[in-house]
Amino acid sequence: MVVTLFENEVRMKGVTTLGYQSAHALNDPVRLKILEILSHKQMTTEEVSKILRRAGHKKATTTIRHHLDTLKNAGLIEVTKMVEVRGTVAKYYMPTLRAFSYNVPNLEKQSRLIEDTSSRLLKVLKSIFQDEKFVTEIHNRKDTCNLCKCDHYREYVALEVLNNALAKTLQSKEYASMIGGKNQPKK
Repeated sequence: MVVTLFENEVRMKGVTTLGYQSAHALNDPVRLKILEILSHKQMTTEEVSKILRRAGHKKATTTIRHHLDTLKNAGLIEVTKMVEVRGTVAKYYMPTLRAFSYNVPNLEKQSRLIEDTSSRLLKVLKSIFQDEKFVTEIHNRKDTCNLCKCDHYREYVALEVLNNALAKTLQSKEYASMIGGKNQPKK
């Protein structure tokens, strides 16, 4: 006889589309802090090191350079400019991913807003899945899941389209004016 002692319905609360290399690169609190720091303006290794020291992360500049290389190799930051300074080259970096290091708020009070947004996103996803270029581009891949037989690659690409669209929206002047213009990184 089987007796259920505990049962809990777990609902998905978020979606993150990251490859292994990006997930590995983010598996360090200092790297997350670096992404957060760089989201404000492009900076050199030395500038990032100073800010990290003020925040209590006392790391050598070579260690910060290693972290920046790891983030760059994962595609999470890019070099935005190189400047010759006293015979050496200073590289400036900016993130390609917006990372927040806040505790997740309780969104139960926002359930109506979440429902409304969810139904709007469902319409957007329908249009993505019906887009001829999207369907043609991913049609030849045969990446069905061995467990559920779903086409997770198609799902992944659709979520990446949404993710990229959200990122583009967050960088728009219209969005910046909605939140007081504070999201635009300074160059």
